[in-house]
Amino acid sequence: MLFQELGKMKRSWIMISLILIAFGIVMILCPVRYMGMMISALGYVLLVLASVLCLNYLSSQRSLMDNVALAAALFIGILGLFVLVYRRDVLPTLGLLFGLFLIFEGLSDLFSAFVYARRAGQGAWWFLAILSIITIAFGVILLINPWWETPFALKRVIGGMLLFASAASIIRTKITWPFKSV
Repeated sequence: MLFQELGKMKRSWIMISLILIAFGIVMILCPVRYMGMMISALGYVLLVLASVLCLNYLSSQRSLMDNVALAAALFIGILGLFVLVYRRDVLPTLGLLFGLFLIFEGLSDLFSAFVYARRAGQGAWWFLAILSIITIAFGVILLINPWWETPFALKRVIGGMLLFASAASIIRTKITWPFKSV
């Protein structure tokens, strides 16, 4: 039972990363004239996701993790409304949020590489550490935003960094997953 749930969790992490890779490719290839439609779609997706998470809370047992998930759902809903109301300011804000996300994800991955993978004796812990440092550097570069001023360039940079972060997440999951049979 536990191994089945862990297998589901691994598959869902990989599927989320694959969806983010597809979203990164769409961000890179999407022409600027369709950015308004893409930003509106992002706002509606965030609102639907927030609604689903709130409905999951209503059917849950209301433990501490369920309350945290509800708070995250409300934040996602507010973010979705912000995206729909302030469409022109979304791309720089998305760059800021994604830069912070990359920094936190890179720090978490670096911690995991040193604490879990190195102590487990896995030979690829240094590769995970390098991927984490690159992810942190991409987050800092995205926050500083020194080279691109147009929405077209920023969109392509965010898409490329999303591709890298998602691929690094899949590699990290495959290397550090403790159960080989799941």
